[in-house]
Amino acid sequence: MTTAVIIFAKAPVPGQSKTRLISLLGTRGAANAGAEIARQVLQSVAPLAQETKKFQLSLWAASAHPTLAAWANQYGLGWGLQGQGDLGQRMHQSLAASLHQGAARVLLIGTDCPAMTADYLRDASAALQQADLVLGPAEDGGYVLIGCRAPQPELFDDVAWGTDEVLAQTLAKARALGLRVTLLAPLWDVDVPEDWQRYRQWRDE
Repeated sequence: MTTAVIIFAKAPVPGQSKTRLISLLGTRGAANAGAEIARQVLQSVAPLAQETKKFQLSLWAASAHPTLAAWANQYGLGWGLQGQGDLGQRMHQSLAASLHQGAARVLLIGTDCPAMTADYLRDASAALQQADLVLGPAEDGGYVLIGCRAPQPELFDDVAWGTDEVLAQTLAKARALGLRVTLLAPLWDVDVPEDWQRYRQWRDE
C-alpha cells in the first residue's frame, strides 16, 4: 500500500519568493530564506524516499526553474510540474493524478514548514488507514499537510487561500461531505518576519 508524498515547491527567485519577508530581508535575502527553509524540509523528509515499498516522494515544481530540478536530484525525489489554476486547483490535480497512478494514499506538503519531519508524514499515512482525510493544522489557521485516499475536488473550491480561514473552511467542507477526518498536531510555517525570527531561534537551538 504505497503512499505518494507530493512536495509543492517554488523557485527562490528574488522578488517572487517569500515576498512577505522582503521588508525585513530584502528581495535577495527573502529568496535565500525561502531556499534555506525549503532545503530544511527536503532534508527532513528525504529519508522516506528510501522506503520504496511504502512511500514515493516527488517534488512538484511551480516552474521549470533549474534550482527545483537540482533539489529533486539532490534529495532523490521524483520530479514534475504543477498544473494550471489557483492553488486549490493545482493541489487537487496533483492529488488526483497520484491516486490515478496507483497510490493507495497521497499526502501533500509545501516547503514553508521547517518543523516538518519524516515521522509526521508517517503518522499522516497511518491515519489514512481509517480516515478519509488527514490534515496537519498550521498555527496561522491554514494547514501544512493534506492527505486523502480518494479525490475530493470539493475541498479545494472557494477557499480563501493565504488567510486564517483555510483550515476552518476545509473542515466545514469535509463535514458537509461526510468525510472522516484526522487532525495531526499543529505545526508552524514561515510567512512573515516574526516567523523568520522564530525559525532562526529554532534553527540555532
